[in-house]
Amino acid sequence: MAFKRAEIREILGDAYTDEIATKLVGLHRGVVDPLMDDLETAKQDAAKYKTEAEKVPGLQKDLDEARKGEDWKGKYEKEHQSFEDYKGQIARDAETAKIKAAFKKLLIEEKISEKTLEAVLNATDYSKMKLKEDGTLDGVEDLKKDIDTRWGGFKVQTRQRGERVDNPPAGAPGGSESGVREYIRKMHEARFGTAPQQN
Repeated sequence: MAFKRAEIREILGDAYTDEIATKLVGLHRGVVDPLMDDLETAKQDAAKYKTEAEKVPGLQKDLDEARKGEDWKGKYEKEHQSFEDYKGQIARDAETAKIKAAFKKLLIEEKISEKTLEAVLNATDYSKMKLKEDGTLDGVEDLKKDIDTRWGGFKVQTRQRGERVDNPPAGAPGGSESGVREYIRKMHEARFGTAPQQN
């Protein structure tokens, strides 16, 4: 609210002029008007905050309803345990993969056929196998025995069989030194047309 000129005239008496009154009114408005604006803004904010505050009990009620019957701590612990189980399974899978690779190497060393190698690997239970610190399987000798027992029929046979001596090829010498020489001489003549030279 600004000064009234009558009030200024009453205060100043004979010193009153319109110019002084105008300046005083201007100064007064420069101070009072911003304060009045601030007061109006404060009133509006107070009304808005009152409206928002009136909503809080309803929001709290909605929140309580949403949470009703929900065990947040239990839900968190369940999710956390699931995550820990997942991490543990990844670690076990990685360890099993290492064990399987070491066992495959052992199967190859034990001459298990390549054709049946994957079938043997897929049919093997790795849960009781363990790796040593150097990455090799623990209890290798027992595993070799188990491979012989369970998978021995799949081993590759590398031994070559010779001719049976009780049934020699036709025309073979009877076993005496002279018979062997004669047999070699005849074979040489048949192949080269001449008898081998004697040393």
